[in-house]
Amino acid sequence: MITRARAGLLAVHPALALLAFIAFIAQVGIAVMLPLLPLFATELGATPFVLGLLTSAFAVTNGLGQLGVGVLSDRLGARRFIGGGLALYAGGNALIATAASATWLLAWRTLSGFGGGALIVSQRIYLAEITAPDRRAFANGILSAAASAGSVAGPAFGGFIAAVGGLRAPFVVVAVTSAIAFVASLALPHGRPQSFTAESADAPAVEEPVDRGGVIALLFANLAMLAGYGAFITTYAPLATERLGWTTVDVGLTFSFFGAGSILLGPPIAHLADRTSRRAVAIGGIVPVAAFGLALVMGLPIWAVFGVAVLAGAGLTAFNASWYAMLADVSGTRARGRIFGIVSAVSNVGIVIGATTAAQLWERVDLVAAMGSGVVATLLAVVPMLAFRAARR
Repeated sequence: MITRARAGLLAVHPALALLAFIAFIAQVGIAVMLPLLPLFATELGATPFVLGLLTSAFAVTNGLGQLGVGVLSDRLGARRFIGGGLALYAGGNALIATAASATWLLAWRTLSGFGGGALIVSQRIYLAEITAPDRRAFANGILSAAASAGSVAGPAFGGFIAAVGGLRAPFVVVAVTSAIAFVASLALPHGRPQSFTAESADAPAVEEPVDRGGVIALLFANLAMLAGYGAFITTYAPLATERLGWTTVDVGLTFSFFGAGSILLGPPIAHLADRTSRRAVAIGGIVPVAAFGLALVMGLPIWAVFGVAVLAGAGLTAFNASWYAMLADVSGTRARGRIFGIVSAVSNVGIVIGATTAAQLWERVDLVAAMGSGVVATLLAVVPMLAFRAARR
């Protein structure tokens, strides 16, 4: 499998290496900050409702950024929006570091959502522009693994930075890493036409039609996965520290194990998806992701959570790589950017649903029940994936 994965790597566009570096360095900063965001908000006086709103507001602007870039990229190309998204995200996080109250934190986090959304969808559209159809899952797996490598380096460093410089310091790190990624994005070459044959990445193919049923199935699958994420990011750090007795370093270290699974296992599994069934690999990837949340709900020992985190990281990369490849397959040629933007933006509603539901369960029932809602939402992603046409890879 490793030999075939190496051959797959040689077959994709050389710009993937630079794109992977951008994903890595940007994710280092994000991983430094993200696990500690609820703790910083709590320090500023945020209630569980505000924590849910913090996640939901970011999701809304993130979705708007994805929608706007998706529509514009069909005309202007995706490359320029990678740098624009990074610049806006860097500025938003620099302002977060200055927040004097939960209200200002909410405002600046909401602003940074536009940049984050622009970056997410522009990277994936650009990758579809430069990658042959039969390499799409593998290329997306490499991009996800590069981001996960940043997740390995970031959280433990973030816990140390927070311990030394306070909970504002990680947001300064995000601003700096995003600025570095912005400079790197200026060197990305212009994307090639979006149509390729399976045999050659240089020969144009017949225009691909839109498969509306496939688009809808993928939309609902991603919506469910993001609902699980919304619940998780709202409750993870508080549950780990208040109920499980973890330190802030432990909170970040778990993300490192998550990233390790993505790096070591994600690309080979994504390559397998290209060679076998992307649909089957995506479904299989959902299970360990849900198991990770379940391990926290059950209060398993931290060493056991670390082990599940490795499998969950591999599963999430497998799902994302296969999902983006399938979306490129069913979105056609001419409307690819618009469909990517619309599907990504609407999927973000899942984050709002997940975060809001978790916040309400936290306040009215229990923090464990709030995390459990994320597990249920993640498992629901299996249903639309089963409905996805088996004829599609």
